[in-house]
Amino acid sequence: MRVFIVSGGETKSPLNFYKNIIDNSDILIAVDKGIELYRKLDIEPDYLIGDLDSASQKSIEWAESNDVEIIKYRPEKDFTDIDLAIEFSIEKNADNIFISGFLGNRIDHILGALLLLKKYNSNIIFSEKFLEIQKIPKIFEKNVEIGETWSIFSLAEKTEGIYFEGFKYTLKNGTLYFDNPIGISNETINNIVEISYSKGCLVYFRWLKTIGG
Repeated sequence: MRVFIVSGGETKSPLNFYKNIIDNSDILIAVDKGIELYRKLDIEPDYLIGDLDSASQKSIEWAESNDVEIIKYRPEKDFTDIDLAIEFSIEKNADNIFISGFLGNRIDHILGALLLLKKYNSNIIFSEKFLEIQKIPKIFEKNVEIGETWSIFSLAEKTEGIYFEGFKYTLKNGTLYFDNPIGISNETINNIVEISYSKGCLVYFRWLKTIGG
């Protein structure tokens, strides 16, 4: 079960990027202002979730007229809208959750969304055409292009027993600390990268080479 969530930030990728994810997803969710992207594509999501404080009235009416199920929350709540959407996806037995529209000028909103990666399993990918962010499972392997820029951070106070292979800067039984982010701006030198660790929590930022075009 694959779920696609469009959050209420800025959508910075070409429309065909989102259309491709939509075509390969089983459940479509808009979080608040994320409904604007679906309306632009003229594709109705299955659900509109949030307190609806940033979605335009016209887009809300468009969702209602297209029988989108609206799950509205009070603004005064103990969870962010994106957290509620992830929880809802898990309740729907999602195997993989892709999230777009998480960027924008509100750095606090971006940080709040990304910190949720520590809370959940590794099946959540924040995705734009030029950027991919994911919590790293303890044994991880991925096909990549040579020359990609990766930054790897510890979301725990410290993450131990780290091994990096396929990168310009390797680690062998290394340690990364939350307050010393030295894993920034590594580079892929092979078509396969391997990461493993014994204790803690890692997240990667993968800047895809499509950023230039």
